[in-house]
Amino acid sequence: MTSGNQDQGSNLFNKPQNMKRMNDPDGAAFITGLCGDTMEIYLEVGNGTVKNATFFTDGCESSILCGSTAASLANGKSLDDILEISPSDIIKTCGNIPQDHIHCTILAVSTLHKALADYLLKKQYG
Repeated sequence: MTSGNQDQGSNLFNKPQNMKRMNDPDGAAFITGLCGDTMEIYLEVGNGTVKNATFFTDGCESSILCGSTAASLANGKSLDDILEISPSDIIKTCGNIPQDHIHCTILAVSTLHKALADYLLKKQYG
């Protein structure tokens, strides 16, 4: 774990990037984790790329950190690249997720992928 990752993880928690709900998103998802925390992710998509990703959670520090990281990793990525984002990517980016909160990485990524599925279904079925 490098100090750069620790600094980045600390910044994502102390100053969460993209922590806000989005009106009229292209794709959105809401999941309640096994721990009871909820995660929401909103996507604005244009030309096959995520132009803006935001999140909201009522959860713990780790949920905030993971939601912020998932949204940050999604911004500017192609839809195919979004599908490759994994809990491991969040752990690598943050570098300081406690073992008993690894489930927060899964919650964030699952919510991100569900928001992408919502977008794709809306696009296909109108």
